[in-house]
Amino acid sequence: MIGRRGVASRHPVLERVARALGVAALVAAFATGSAGAFLALDLDERLERAVDVFVGEVTAVQGERRADTPWTVVTIRVETWLLVDGSPGTLGAFERTLAFLGGTAAGVASRQVAGFPDVSVGDRLLVASYGDEAVGASPIVGVTQGLWFETDDVWRDAFGAALAIDGAGRVLLGDAGDPEAVWLPALRTRLDELRGAP
Repeated sequence: MIGRRGVASRHPVLERVARALGVAALVAAFATGSAGAFLALDLDERLERAVDVFVGEVTAVQGERRADTPWTVVTIRVETWLLVDGSPGTLGAFERTLAFLGGTAAGVASRQVAGFPDVSVGDRLLVASYGDEAVGASPIVGVTQGLWFETDDVWRDAFGAALAIDGAGRVLLGDAGDPEAVWLPALRTRLDELRGAP
C-alpha cells in the first residue's frame, strides 16, 4: 500500500488516468447492468428499459464454456409476448435463450455470481430483457429486476415484491393491490402507455 502511494505521487498523470478509468468502470457497471452493483428501478423504469417482455416456462438450464468462463444458459418456451424488439407484438410459440455469467461448465472453474437468479426447469417466468443484442453479465433489465417467478398464481421478483392490480386496474409492484387479478392485459396496457401507443 505504501509503495503504491509513493509511485503514484511521483506520477500524477498516471494517478489521474487511473482514477478516470476507475470512474469509467463504475459508470459502465451501472449503465450495462452488470453484476455486483446496480440501481434500484421501479416498475415503469424496468418496463421502459426492456426490449423484449414475455411469459414462458424454463425447459432447460445448462452450463456453457465461453472464453474460459462458465455461463449458465437458460432456455425458455415462450407462451406470451408482450413486447418484441421494443414494439408491442405477438409471436407464436418460440424458444428463447438467456445467458448469465457464472455457474458450472466443463473445463473451467465454477463461478457463482451473487444476486443472480436460481432458475430451474419447470419455472414459469415473466421476463423483461434487453433483447437479443444484450451484452454483459445478465440480459435481464436491472441485472435481475426484470424477472418475476410465478408461485401459486402470484408473480414475484427476486426481492419478493409481487405484481398486482390496483383498484383502477393499473399494474403495480408491491403488496397494495390484488396479486391474483388478471394482470397480463394491464401490463400490456402499461407497456403501450410507456411507449406512447394509441
